[in-house]
Amino acid sequence: MARLRPDDVRVILQTLEDGINLMPKLDKMDRIRVRSKIRKQYNWLSTLSDPNIDTIFHKLEERLSDVFSLYPFGFSDQVKKILAEKLAHFRSV
Repeated sequence: MARLRPDDVRVILQTLEDGINLMPKLDKMDRIRVRSKIRKQYNWLSTLSDPNIDTIFHKLEERLSDVFSLYPFGFSDQVKKILAEKLAHFRSV
């Protein structure tokens, strides 16, 4: 069973957290709340077996639907690109 490496999970979540800076009109408490929701996904991502780009992305969208609605247009493509980079080693094995 293939799993994401902890470093890969951190990079994925860091990308989502970096996107918070692109969100307009979020006060400090909202930013803290959003960061907390993103960080809670660490265990789920690190235990996910046989990860797939589309599956991970859609599950993240479901689990963080209120967060994804705040990201600017085109940010989803950036997240998919990071997922593709991090999952590339599964296809090469």
